[in-house]
Amino acid sequence: MLEINRGVRFSHTGISIAESETIYNILNKTFHVEEDEEFLKNENVTGGVKIDFPLPFCEQFFELFTEGWFNMKHVLKDMKRRRGKRALTVQFYFDGLIQNEKILHFDLIFQLINKDQKEFEMAIEKIEYLVDTIVLELSEIMNKTSLLIYTYDPLRRKWIKGSDHGDVSKKETNRRM
Repeated sequence: MLEINRGVRFSHTGISIAESETIYNILNKTFHVEEDEEFLKNENVTGGVKIDFPLPFCEQFFELFTEGWFNMKHVLKDMKRRRGKRALTVQFYFDGLIQNEKILHFDLIFQLINKDQKEFEMAIEKIEYLVDTIVLELSEIMNKTSLLIYTYDPLRRKWIKGSDHGDVSKKETNRRM
């Protein structure tokens, strides 16, 4: 079983107090939560949520956070639905992944900025099914990076490894310091 060494960091901008409290309460049922506001300044985005999980991206994470993950997906999809065509940014940070029963520590980020409701929902639903795929993809590049970003490509309808780090700034990569 995974050990939680530190709290989940929950940052947000441009979301309502009710949305913030709902996400906080979902996270707080499983984790200790540290909350920050105003992490993203972008006039094209009407709201943003960033959650930094202190755990690797693996099956055990989803077993630990099963009910919370289900509720989190529902809340995020509902937030997007209420915003219509306006963009909602969601970023999930993980502390690496597990390969051959060993934790490989690096920053693994899932970044979703999508204006289309249906594509947003598909992207959120597909994240948990990437565990095995990402382990296979990363075996070839593991010693070459300390940061890996996945973004959702609506044209291909899948999460892809990004070489462009988009809206994640250098400051964000040092968030755990």
